[in-house]
Amino acid sequence: MRIINELRYDKQAIGLEGVPNARQLGSYISRDGRRIKHGVLIRCGVLNKATDSDLKLLKEKYHVNYVFDLRTAYEVNRWPDRIIEDATYVNMPIQDDNNNFWQLILEAPGNTAEEKLINFAMNPKANPMMKQLYVSMVSDEYCQLQYAALLDRILRSEGTMLWHCTQGKDRTGLATAFLLAALGFDRKTIVDDFALTNVPYQPNIDRLSLKLKLRGANQDAFEAIQAEEGVSIKNFEAALDYIDQNYGSMENYIKEIFVLTDDELDTLKDKFLE
Repeated sequence: MRIINELRYDKQAIGLEGVPNARQLGSYISRDGRRIKHGVLIRCGVLNKATDSDLKLLKEKYHVNYVFDLRTAYEVNRWPDRIIEDATYVNMPIQDDNNNFWQLILEAPGNTAEEKLINFAMNPKANPMMKQLYVSMVSDEYCQLQYAALLDRILRSEGTMLWHCTQGKDRTGLATAFLLAALGFDRKTIVDDFALTNVPYQPNIDRLSLKLKLRGANQDAFEAIQAEEGVSIKNFEAALDYIDQNYGSMENYIKEIFVLTDDELDTLKDKFLE
């Protein structure tokens, strides 16, 4: 029997006021017909503007036990998370502070974050860099080691897991893709979950695209702003293709790069599927 997951942002969103792109993976059906337990796996953006009611919800409804912060030390220090009471915090930066991608954005001209994004998108280097972002992350040894460590911590920890970066889309999106693959989900579900990020960010994408249009930007700039403010499914699928071409399958990649055994994958499934 073929499993078809109809993913909708409104069904997965957990209703946080100050945390962007916050949703849980509960109800997704794996290839063996089991579902992810409701509210035990949560992906989102940065918690620095979480409201008191957000923190209360995460503690009292979702009982978050672990928060895995995938941001760099620079981001953590500049925009520290608000703390969920009784949760264990672990900083696991997927990329380091010297990554060229982040430097290009930070060094873009402009007095506001929006001006920097517009100028970044119009930089001829931006779109080629965005096109390679996910491929570089799945092929970079440092990123691989960090994702391996994240999955190992999730495997060996108990309770509700929450992981996030800044917007909860690129680093968080890849972490989610790896976790879903480890739990036995097909490529379509993995891609569809990744694509849900564009729902909450679409108004910003449209607004910034209009500003680019008024400045006479080319197609590369529009693609760059889509990938920076939302996600590019084409770029993400290029990374999945890279994995298939170089490792045969996502399952092989997870076993070889993250050193997860069949027994450990079964333990992961038994922990989060029902």
